[in-house]
Amino acid sequence: MRAPAGAVIGAVTRWSEVPHAPLTDYTGKAAPLHAYPVFTYDDAINNRFAIWQGDITTLEVDVITNTSDETLTECNAVSERIMSTAGPDLKEEIITRAHECRTGEAVVTGGYSLRSRHVVHTVSPKYLAKYHSAAENSLHNCYKNVLHAAGELGARSLALCVVNTPRRNFPPDVAAHVALRTIRRYLEQNLAPHLVILTSNCGAELAPFTALAGLYFPRSAPEAEAARWAVQPGGAAGEPIHPERRIRIIHNPHSHTTLADDDTTCDEEMAAEAAAAFARACSPDTQRLLPSPVNSAQPRRHVHDADQ
Repeated sequence: MRAPAGAVIGAVTRWSEVPHAPLTDYTGKAAPLHAYPVFTYDDAINNRFAIWQGDITTLEVDVITNTSDETLTECNAVSERIMSTAGPDLKEEIITRAHECRTGEAVVTGGYSLRSRHVVHTVSPKYLAKYHSAAENSLHNCYKNVLHAAGELGARSLALCVVNTPRRNFPPDVAAHVALRTIRRYLEQNLAPHLVILTSNCGAELAPFTALAGLYFPRSAPEAEAARWAVQPGGAAGEPIHPERRIRIIHNPHSHTTLADDDTTCDEEMAAEAAAAFARACSPDTQRLLPSPVNSAQPRRHVHDADQ
C-alpha cells in the first residue's frame, strides 16, 4: 500500500526560478581564484535542480535517499522517518538479506509503503580535521554513488537528503561545497535522473546549500563571473582536489633549521646517502647487535591490504 498523495514535484520551485541575491563586486579588491568562470550559466541544468524544505517521504519522486550507518539501522531524523513510513517490509528486507553499506557506498532497496519506488541508502564519513581530505572524498563518493544508482534505476526524479548528519561533525560549508559540486558535475554528464531535489526538513541545515548554490548553479552570466572569487572547482566528477603532499629528506632530521624552499626535493647525493644508511642498519652485523624481543612467544600479526 502506497502512502497517500503528497508533494507533487511539479510544484517544487526549480533553481532556475529562484532569484539571486545582489552580487558583490570584488573587482579591484582581490585577485580572482580563476581566470574564467568554472561553472557556466546553464538554464537547462538549473531547471533540473531544486532545493526544497520539507519531509522527504512526502515527495512524489521515483527514488529517495536515506543516510544511515553501515548496518542501515542508524536512528536519525531522516532514517527514522523513512523506516516509519515504509513500514516493516523495508526493515525486514535489510535484516533478512543482511544488507550492509560501507562508508561512501550506496545500497538500493524497495520503497514498499513509501511514495517512491526505491530507497538508496548511503553512509556518511565522520569528519576529523586531521583527516579532512579523506572525509571530503568519502562524502563526495556518497553523493556520486547515490546519483549513479538512481540513474541506473532509470529514475526520472531523485530526492536527495543532506547526507552528513550532525553527529558526523562535518563543517556545514565544507559539506555544502562537496555536495553541490558533485551534483553539478553529475548533471552536466548524465541525463537521468532528470530532476534532483536536495531536501531537508530543517531550514538551518539547508541554509549553507542555498547560500552557496549560486557558485555551482549560476542563474546568470554575471553570477557565474562573480563566482570566480569563491568557487572550488574540484575534479572532473566534482571530487575534491587537495594540494600534493611532499616528503622532504634533510641531512640531520633532528635539526630545527628549515630549508629556504620547502618544496625542493632531495638530490641524488642525499638519496644515495639515505640508501647507504638504511643498508648499514639492515646488515647482518647490525642485526646481531640488536636486543632480542622481550616476548618471543607472541604470535605474529598478519597484515592484509584491507587492514593497511
